[in-house]
Amino acid sequence: MIGYLGGAGFLRPHSSIGADLSLVIMVAAFVMLTVGVVLARSRRYEAHRWVQTSAVVLNAIPVVVWMIRSYWLYIRPGLPGNLSKSVDALTTVHASAGLIGVVIGMVVMIRANQLTARGQSLSRYKNAMRTAYVVYLLATALGIWVYITVYG
Repeated sequence: MIGYLGGAGFLRPHSSIGADLSLVIMVAAFVMLTVGVVLARSRRYEAHRWVQTSAVVLNAIPVVVWMIRSYWLYIRPGLPGNLSKSVDALTTVHASAGLIGVVIGMVVMIRANQLTARGQSLSRYKNAMRTAYVVYLLATALGIWVYITVYG
């Protein structure tokens, strides 16, 4: 499967299908997270939980399947020396923000689903949910910037 992800992309002439799919999935996950925020503000908490859970899981797929491997193979070997190169520095900031977002998002998602199953309140997790959303926003914006920088 990894070999297939290295094939020619569909968004840009010199991109890979893995990079293109990652970008599309990440933007879709961010849109879903935003829809989830709107649902929460509309007090539609059950729909909010399902949308957010789906978005966090969807977001984790390209991170695990493509992004960690790509960073490990292409950026990490040159660190810390290559941080003076803007694309490596940008990619490292994106990877850091993305890792923080994925971890916070997964922890909040797992805990929220456990508490909801027991009928307990999630009010003390509101700040963590908001933080995760802002970090996802930042990581998504940085990811789009990385994609544009690398593939034009």
